[in-house]
Amino acid sequence: MASLLRLSLLGCALLLSPASASDSQDQSGQIRGRISIPSKFQQGLPPLGGLHEAKVILDGGLLSTLPTADGYFYFSGVSAGPHLLQVVHPRLNFDAVRLEAEDTGANGMKITAYMADPEHGRGAKLKYPLGLAPSGAFSYLEKREEFNILSVFKSPMALISLFSCGAMFLLPKLQPMIEEEKAKQQAEVEGNKGQAESLTNGKK
Repeated sequence: MASLLRLSLLGCALLLSPASASDSQDQSGQIRGRISIPSKFQQGLPPLGGLHEAKVILDGGLLSTLPTADGYFYFSGVSAGPHLLQVVHPRLNFDAVRLEAEDTGANGMKITAYMADPEHGRGAKLKYPLGLAPSGAFSYLEKREEFNILSVFKSPMALISLFSCGAMFLLPKLQPMIEEEKAKQQAEVEGNKGQAESLTNGKK
């Protein structure tokens, strides 16, 4: 009876040992975090345009996952070394995160998070598990410039058009003045000629 009990206990231990080993291995390679969207960013979003449109990618898309309704996400089976984590959203901008996974042996994987810095690699250190929030919103439409009447005079085409219109209105009014000036000049020339002829006739 005792031998049968020992055999049954040994069989249970053999069955349970692979499962426990695999569980510990899965836990050691996990990256966990949560996405939250503050109310100031939710005002400009459609009803399902918040967490439902977010996607978390690791190392440029080698691994990807979707957050839960509460914003939680995790990756399993992550290898040791540096990793780049990004949150992709069509309307919100999230800063990239640099993760450094260190295999500590029996204690599993140690994850350290930093802000991703393109120049130096590491930025400010972040808390882990990650708590991510958007840093800004994308603007796809440019703000329309307000109309300013003075801007019309800055355009060369507008200036040429104004000059042409002014010339069309002013030339008919200037024409009689020009003709009158020509008549005066002609009269002066004829008067000078008459005086010259009278002087020459008087000398004779």
